[in-house]
Amino acid sequence: MISVIAVIFVFSVIVLIHELGHYLAARAMGVRVDKFSIGFPPTVFSKKYGQTEFSIGAIPLGGYVKMAGFIDESLDANETGAEDEFNSKSTWRKVIIITAGVVMNLILAIAVLGFLNYSNGERIIPETTVGLVGAQGIAQKVGFKIHDKILAVNGKAVHNWNEIQQAFVDNLNKEIIFTVERNGQRINLDYHKSWFKEKKGEVLDIQPLFSARVGDVSYSMPAGKLGLKKGDLITSIAGKPVKDWQEMTESIRSHPGQEIEIQWKRGYQLLSGKIIPQKFEETDKDGKKIEVGKIGISYYYESKDVGVARALVNGVNQTYDLMALNLKSLGWVLTGTKSASEIIGGPIMIAKMAGDAAHAGWDYLLYLIAALSAVLALFNIFPIPGLDGGHLFFILLEGIMRKPLPIQVRVKIQQIGMAILLTLMIFIFYIDLRRFL
Repeated sequence: MISVIAVIFVFSVIVLIHELGHYLAARAMGVRVDKFSIGFPPTVFSKKYGQTEFSIGAIPLGGYVKMAGFIDESLDANETGAEDEFNSKSTWRKVIIITAGVVMNLILAIAVLGFLNYSNGERIIPETTVGLVGAQGIAQKVGFKIHDKILAVNGKAVHNWNEIQQAFVDNLNKEIIFTVERNGQRINLDYHKSWFKEKKGEVLDIQPLFSARVGDVSYSMPAGKLGLKKGDLITSIAGKPVKDWQEMTESIRSHPGQEIEIQWKRGYQLLSGKIIPQKFEETDKDGKKIEVGKIGISYYYESKDVGVARALVNGVNQTYDLMALNLKSLGWVLTGTKSASEIIGGPIMIAKMAGDAAHAGWDYLLYLIAALSAVLALFNIFPIPGLDGGHLFFILLEGIMRKPLPIQVRVKIQQIGMAILLTLMIFIFYIDLRRFL
């Protein structure tokens, strides 16, 4: 149930902000708004205030603002030339109205990411030693081994895991040289550009060797009830010493619903207590349902407090990074470097992400809203008929020509645009279903 609520919440917030941008800009520019709808029919709520009908649709996958004298997805070509109609306004006013949705999505992304930066600080994972080499990416082919200490990426020194991740993303589809220390010796591990085209070639799939130090604590879970705090170093589980995060979690996972002894250090103080890992059901690599234990802690990270100004700057930079990466990804698909099924995700994938984020906590859900809002802003400005970018293109074209395009031409362009968008939607749903099944 929480997953369904999360999906509706995520889509509704993003769409509401986008359409609110168009609505507020239209009213500010003197354009009459006939309808403001969040969601698609069938309508579950509708009420008219002044000249505008506000409604909520049962399908929370979009929304629209119906402006007088504007040919949109409804293909309504009714124009009277009245002063409060869209096409009666000057070019610059039209541009403001059309781009307002994208601008609002950008503001939402920056504001949410800025808020997360301000409330959580800059999160740094202070590790550069490899603790896990997965089989779902390219790490094994590169030659990574557990306990490799990563020193540099393409000659640039790295000091924490955040820098390693950023360096890998920045150099995707390029030759990458990882300088690592292994058994006291420096060696180079090569990632070849040609590997990027392989399935999961864009996924490194390594994780840092975390110490058994406590990060965030869920106070409704066993760890919180016992009194564990951030920074505590767990030294033994069920009477057996643990030296890193993986040993600790494996021991906890193997005791679902069983009372075990746990010891930890807090500064110079050695503490101990009894704890019962909460039962959770998971699916193992063979597809079997298994029970595992969890106590409600995450790995340790360092948090650097930032002020409002720095938080907003980080929000802007992270929004730009999200958009740049998505633009690169689209380029990889269009050039055939990566397949669409590896890169593109639609409503089903987003729904799964929303459900996972909701279970993980508010921070993750808010980050997902910011990321999707940034992506919506990027793709909605593309000059495709039916999208804001398509409308913007023809508004600017009419401004240059100093005369409007014939209504029949505009309707035909909208029809072509809707056909393109419908085809893309079907294609994306197909990819989503195939991935899900």
